[in-house]
Amino acid sequence: MRRDALRPRRGPPRWARMAGYVLLLILVQGLLSRLGDAAGLPAPDLFLLTGAALAWRVSPVWALAGAYGVGLAQDLLGGGVLGLHAAGVMGGALLALGVRRYMADSGPFQAVFTVLLAVIGQWLMFLLLTYWLRSNLVTLDLLRATLPALMIGTLLVFPLWERVVTWAFGPRTGPEEALG
Repeated sequence: MRRDALRPRRGPPRWARMAGYVLLLILVQGLLSRLGDAAGLPAPDLFLLTGAALAWRVSPVWALAGAYGVGLAQDLLGGGVLGLHAAGVMGGALLALGVRRYMADSGPFQAVFTVLLAVIGQWLMFLLLTYWLRSNLVTLDLLRATLPALMIGTLLVFPLWERVVTWAFGPRTGPEEALG
């Protein structure tokens, strides 16, 4: 028997934490989007951070499926091109899985690298879809105006949001745990 099985559980049950997380994600992302629009800056992408967090906490197949679902929820809530953010969040989670697989746990450097690669993975997926659809979803002007501010904002929000993610999903696993 596991040692912690004898201890009484503290805090809300898992389903309540998940429901609270989803509600908090929608509310905080909406608030940040409104503030970003007022300031003329892109809002940090908490949906992307959720996809990257899944990459650190579940097996790769479930992480990619979960990241796609999180991005699809973002598409449904945002009213944009259906599937664009779904593919983007999944692309970010894919690169975050690479960080999990090939980097030893080195604290803040690893966290920064995870966020940077998640944002890069998302925008690479956006570029791939732009090319595939032969559209102008992503232009060079949009990249120059959006990507640097989005990266900085997401990096600044990450430490606080990581605490919320840890409350909802639990702590990160080790670099190679549950990858097989």
